[in-house]
Amino acid sequence: MGVLIYFKPIQQWIVPIRKAIRDKNDNIVTIITAALRIKDSFGSVKTEDQSHNHNIFIVRDEDFYFQYVSDDDTDNTLAYSAPMQMKEKEALQEAIMQTHHFTMDEFREHEYLVSFTNADLNGKQYLTSLKYDKTYKLWISVRIPLSIIQQDFLQRFGVYFAIFVFISAIFFLLFRTIAKADAKRNADLVFQATHDQLTSLFNRSYLQKNMSDWLSKGHPPFSILYIDLDHFKNINDNFGHHYGDYLLVELSKRLKTVTPQNATIIRHGGDEFVIFTDITNDETLLALANMLIDTISKPYYFNQLTLIVGASIGISKYPEHGESLDILLRAADIAMYESKKIQNHALIFQGSMQEEYLKHVKIEHELRKAIAHNELFMVYQPQIDNAGYIHGVEALVRWKSGTLGIVPPDQFIPVAEASGQMVKIGYFIISRTLKEMKEVQRALGTTFQTSINISVRQFMEAEFFAQLLNALRDSEMNQLSLTIEITENLFIEDIDYIVPLLHAIQKCGIQISMDDFGTGYSSLNMLRRLPIDELKIDKSFIDTIVEDETAQKMVQNIIAIGKNLNMTVLAEGVETKEQRALLTTFGCDRFQGYYFSKPLLKDDLIAFFQKNQNKPT
Repeated sequence: MGVLIYFKPIQQWIVPIRKAIRDKNDNIVTIITAALRIKDSFGSVKTEDQSHNHNIFIVRDEDFYFQYVSDDDTDNTLAYSAPMQMKEKEALQEAIMQTHHFTMDEFREHEYLVSFTNADLNGKQYLTSLKYDKTYKLWISVRIPLSIIQQDFLQRFGVYFAIFVFISAIFFLLFRTIAKADAKRNADLVFQATHDQLTSLFNRSYLQKNMSDWLSKGHPPFSILYIDLDHFKNINDNFGHHYGDYLLVELSKRLKTVTPQNATIIRHGGDEFVIFTDITNDETLLALANMLIDTISKPYYFNQLTLIVGASIGISKYPEHGESLDILLRAADIAMYESKKIQNHALIFQGSMQEEYLKHVKIEHELRKAIAHNELFMVYQPQIDNAGYIHGVEALVRWKSGTLGIVPPDQFIPVAEASGQMVKIGYFIISRTLKEMKEVQRALGTTFQTSINISVRQFMEAEFFAQLLNALRDSEMNQLSLTIEITENLFIEDIDYIVPLLHAIQKCGIQISMDDFGTGYSSLNMLRRLPIDELKIDKSFIDTIVEDETAQKMVQNIIAIGKNLNMTVLAEGVETKEQRALLTTFGCDRFQGYYFSKPLLKDDLIAFFQKNQNKPT
């Protein structure tokens, strides 16, 4: 293969090639000459993607003349007319040695295919691939500027990076959406666990988990207000729980409006609320408590009904009354129990309340076993008319506890009312009284009036009237000889429910007596609407009637009211001859008290009747 020459007839660069023809003695006979056109012979090795500036070089080994240069920008006359410059050749050799650590002779021997970076004489950096072909003794080189590779890398990297960022953004948005949903779900679960579902106030679980913040070391003093609603159960029993729920929701809204901003309100139970506040001054605490009571006691309007409840509040202070949650709540509960005796009242805990509370707890505990252990029994106090003859009896419950001994009614009846046991005890009183009085009447061969006290809570039970009639039927006792006694406190309940019920009871032949008249809530207008057969003057008026002119006027007024409304008037607690005489002068119809007889057991009552039945007492 010869040196490239420019062949003018065809105006192309050619490579002359020659082949010697020899005879059998190896002598040259002739020489065949031909030529290869560069574009025809080496055009196929030219890269199609010239936009990347791949430069292909074919160099003859013996003199390093270029046989092919693919760079269209290179002047072919300069490229093919002279061998590769020595500096460029030495730079290639040095690059191969530095990169692959072998000489050019080793390169030729093994026909390595190598790649390396090098710079041309102008300092431009290239990535070069080089291979030696022993058959044709040619060096074949392909090179591309490093700037093109870097640019291509950056372009491809940019595309892949953009794809990566896009996919990452999608995953980020997806995971953020999942995380937000999960966080919301967790927040909802925490809210449900620490808040009351009905009122959205904090609940008892929140109190237990977060009380440590209030009781932490160095925490300033604070106070607890323990709120318990009065007569709330009657609303649920008489109108249904949806009315009670409505009232609780509205009440919680009211509490939020009047409670100090930094206070914490907790629904502690069904109708019990606890408020934590940093107020510790007694006067300020009581003022806040009274404002809460006034707010709670305002009417609630729902479905054309007016609902009214009261509230009693007990207050304890940290650390004065205790340093643990249980002790503080118990102190507030004790104070609340004391305030509930007055109703619609607030009291701050005092040490003297502790003993009364423990006694209350003991009575409540033992009272729950009283009926089952047959500890409750009935006694009967005679009632005498103004002529001195026996009119009837009032049934009174008594309790002889196996643990506590004799417990007076004024101690266990309030406990029974407060603890919800009075309804059960009330039905025991009715059934036991009717049974024993039927036995007494059979033994005496006569009938007389029997009065039974009915508690407010029992009277407001939905099944009260039906159960009363069932008890009468079971005892076979004449309805005309039964009187039920109710108190004025009943009329703070739903008067529209009470009046029809009283009429239904009276229509069955059962008489109705208003007990303790003058100490409760009734008005003359209300009294005029009620089907009352008898007024009972409270013992508190009778005690001082002899020496107290005011008491005398009160009694005279009550008797006059009864007469004007066609009611019979009975004075209870008559203990002296003088009291009886004065009451007779005032026109009182009936008397009851120790002057005539103490409350008697069934057998003693039979003896009393046998002794006094046919003569004035």
